[in-house]
Amino acid sequence: MQNIEQLFDAKFIASLFAEKIPDFASKHDLSDLTAAPIKKYIGGDFYQIVIRYDCASFGYKPVFCTAHSKENRKNAFNALTYINNHALKQNNIFLPNPLFFDNEYGAFFYQGIDGKNLLHYIKKKEFDLTAHLKSSAELIAYVHEVPAEKAENFNPENSRIKTIVPGPENFLAKIEKLFPEKFGQIKENFYYLAKLDQENLDAKTNICLIHGDFHPENVIINEEHGKFSIIDFTDICLADWARDVGNFLQQLRFMSYGERSIDEIKKNQEIFLNAYLEKRSITKNSKIESRINLYKSWSALRSAIYFLIKGGPEPKNADVVLKEI
Repeated sequence: MQNIEQLFDAKFIASLFAEKIPDFASKHDLSDLTAAPIKKYIGGDFYQIVIRYDCASFGYKPVFCTAHSKENRKNAFNALTYINNHALKQNNIFLPNPLFFDNEYGAFFYQGIDGKNLLHYIKKKEFDLTAHLKSSAELIAYVHEVPAEKAENFNPENSRIKTIVPGPENFLAKIEKLFPEKFGQIKENFYYLAKLDQENLDAKTNICLIHGDFHPENVIINEEHGKFSIIDFTDICLADWARDVGNFLQQLRFMSYGERSIDEIKKNQEIFLNAYLEKRSITKNSKIESRINLYKSWSALRSAIYFLIKGGPEPKNADVVLKEI
């Protein structure tokens, strides 16, 4: 394993940019480049890092590096390269600009935008979310409308509930050991939702490139320049667009608890959903509602699983989202 600490050294990164992306490097004065860790977990052979690089000439578009010793970030690089090459440009949308993938470090470098995530605005209780929710809907619709006929499946394991990492063979065993009283409910719900998902995908309709983890924390808003962006394309794959929509609706609800009233949460969910359907000229019907509800339930179950198997489990939060299934 390469010395991953080097990626936190601004001088090393400046020289790496000059080597890997000389055209990009030549357009910027990298003498004042700085490196700031956003996420830094390093121990033994394991690492999980996210780093932000700034310099004056980047303006509001800093460069980010993401790397994980156990998860391949090359899929995200390939996916964003494809999307940037095939998507129609829109003035208010900034998709991360993939710069390069470094095989030695397993690190993906991309240019993003400065800003606040949507969760920041959810927590501002008096802030009217209407415009930001409509723009978030437009943002994910933009991704879903990228022509996918010639796209590879950048993450086939993530396309189906039954094969999404870490997989039932891993998380069910942990839950049975740590929280046996919840094991039966988790197992029954997982296999039921996986069956419905399989039947839905076997129909081979409504398939497009989906983000795979679309929620308010992954929506970045730069109000000064009127730009919206999405981050974290690690889970991008070919699947039903309703999965991104259902996931966002469920996470919007969960992240709004304690910040907004139940009536306001429901209103905000409707604003997002209606804006998405209108943007894509889709008429809501019972089949669409069923698909969205399927993936809302899956998002809730996936969150519950995470809360139960994470380091420092949070069973109370798991109980909250389990009620949403």
